[in-house]
Amino acid sequence: MLIALIASVPAFYDSMMPTPATWATWMYVVSGFVVLGWAWSARRAARLVQRGSAPDRRARAGDDSHTWGMRASEERLDWFLGAALLLSAVLPQSNVSEPALAWRLVLSVLMLYRLLKISMPLLTETGLARLLVLGAAVLGLCGIGFYWLDPGVKTVNEGLWLAFSTAATVGYGDVVPSSTASRVFSVFVVLLGYGVLSLVTASIAAMFVGTQERKVEREILRDMHAQLKTVHEEIAELREELRAARPTSEDDQRKRQ
Repeated sequence: MLIALIASVPAFYDSMMPTPATWATWMYVVSGFVVLGWAWSARRAARLVQRGSAPDRRARAGDDSHTWGMRASEERLDWFLGAALLLSAVLPQSNVSEPALAWRLVLSVLMLYRLLKISMPLLTETGLARLLVLGAAVLGLCGIGFYWLDPGVKTVNEGLWLAFSTAATVGYGDVVPSSTASRVFSVFVVLLGYGVLSLVTASIAAMFVGTQERKVEREILRDMHAQLKTVHEEIAELREELRAARPTSEDDQRKRQ
């Protein structure tokens, strides 16, 4: 599902090029059938659970009802995306039809949402090294995309620089998107690239904050150990005093008897 959605992205931008390639149509068709197959398999799995044992049905109706509701909405979205991808294959090219371009833009926004939902488990509790690799991969692909889509970007290095300045929202202005395809592409670069860069910077900040927290925790543990040591020493002294006072109390009892 993830590969199919990503594979349809170049087809979306190729339809806005002056001379679109024929492979874009086939990419829409293949991606559409893959997404529909995924939705069908999800529907079949849901029906198998519905026909399962009573504890499974109680689980669906109980605490897990919200999760099943989310899965049902995602399943409906997958059916729509699959049909929309197949429809995009028969629509006119985006560079000659504004309604087709608007339809593909709406489809791309929904695909971006679905991609984020699918890849969310991959980004949860991800280490700094993986985030750096992910950020470099995203910026690299975006740089290649700018080099492919924008005639004003002469080299891959310029495309990488434009991808970074766009994702970081700095906008120096030395290299800017000049074609319709690259301008549309820059919108998604901001949405995706800025999110990935935010994760990287947040992870770096958390690393520094975590270092300070560990230092504070070590100081607290050191104080606790010192206080516990003092308490143990005081308890030992009390025990010694009790042992020293016990024979005297026994002698007093004997004298009274």
